Amino acid sequence: MKWFTFVSVENIPDQWDDLAGENIFLKKCFLKHLEKVNPCGQTYNLLVQGGIPQAIYVDYRLRLNIFTFSVFTWKMPVRIMGIPCSVSKQGFSVRRGFEKPLLDHFWRKEGARLILNSMIDLPANRGETLPACLMEINWTSWKQYLESLRSPYRYRIKKARQKWQQVEVELVASQEFDLKCYRLYEEVFNRSEAKLEKLNLEFFKDLPLPSVLLKAKFKGQLLGFVQLVHNGPELIFLFIGFDHKLNRTFDIYFNILLGIVAFAIQKGYKIIDLGQTAEETKLKLGSKLLRKGMHLSHSWDILDKFANKHLDLFSYKVPRYNFHVFKDGREK
Repeated sequence: MKWFTFVSVENIPDQWDDLAGENIFLKKCFLKHLEKVNPCGQTYNLLVQGGIPQAIYVDYRLRLNIFTFSVFTWKMPVRIMGIPCSVSKQGFSVRRGFEKPLLDHFWRKEGARLILNSMIDLPANRGETLPACLMEINWTSWKQYLESLRSPYRYRIKKARQKWQQVEVELVASQEFDLKCYRLYEEVFNRSEAKLEKLNLEFFKDLPLPSVLLKAKFKGQLLGFVQLVHNGPELIFLFIGFDHKLNRTFDIYFNILLGIVAFAIQKGYKIIDLGQTAEETKLKLGSKLLRKGMHLSHSWDILDKFANKHLDLFSYKVPRYNFHVFKDGREK
C-alpha cells in the first residue's frame, strides 16, 4: 500500500477517473480547469495497493472563518479535503475498507484540516455541513408536476409565474457567460453567509463540463442566470446570480428555480441536485435534504481536542422542516 501525491493534474494517472466514478467534479478534466482558474495550493493524493487505486482525494488551502455556522468569527488558514469551487460533491473517493488509511494520510498534514461534504462514515467525529437539496423527477410534463402539488404550494407557484409573464427566458451555451452575469454572481456571493471561494470570470466562460446557462431578461435587462451541468440522469445546479433589487418585483430566485424544474422535466432527467443553500425554498418545490458530514482536526494536540470536543460550534444546525408538498404525501 503506497500513497502518491501530485501537485499537477498533468501527472495524475488516468486510473484516477475510474475511482472518481459519477462525481464529475472529481475527474481530471475539471480539476485541471480549477488548477488554471482557481490555484489555491491543490494537491492530488492517490492510494495504490496491488496496482489498483484504492482511495483518491483533493486538498487545497484557504483562509476560512471556521465558525461559519456560529456567532463567533475566527479566520485561519485551513487545508480542506474537497473540491475547490464550493460544489456540494465530496472531494474524495475511497473503496470500502480503506477509509482509515485515507483519513490517516490527510490528518498527517500540518495545521488545521477540514473534510467537507462527506457522504460516507469516516472513522472520526462527525459534524454537519450544509445539506444538499435533491429533487427526484417523477413527472413527464409541467402540468403533471403542478397537479401533484397540494394547493398552497401550487398557489405559490401561480403567484410567482404571474410576475414572470413578460420575462424572456433563454438557454445558451456556457461560453456566453459575460461580465453582466459575473456581476450578478458577485452580488449573490457577497450576500452569502457561507462564503468559501470566489471564482473568476474564466471559471464560468471556460467551464469544461457539459453545461448550459439559463438566462432571464426583462426588456433586454438581465435579471438573473443559473448555470446547469449535465451529469447523466442528474442535472446539477452549479451557480446562480440575480439582481436583488428587482427580486421582489419579479420573484427572480424562485422563478429561476421553477425554470430548472421545468427544464429537467422537459429533458427527462431523473434527479436535480439543487445545491446547498436556501433549503427551505427548495424543499417547498418538492426536494429532499441529503445531509452532509464534516470532520475537523488540527496538528496541535490541544486544538485538535478542543475542536472535536466542541464540534457543534463548527457544525451547521439543520433546521426541522415539516412541509407536505405533494398530495400523496410522498415527500415524507
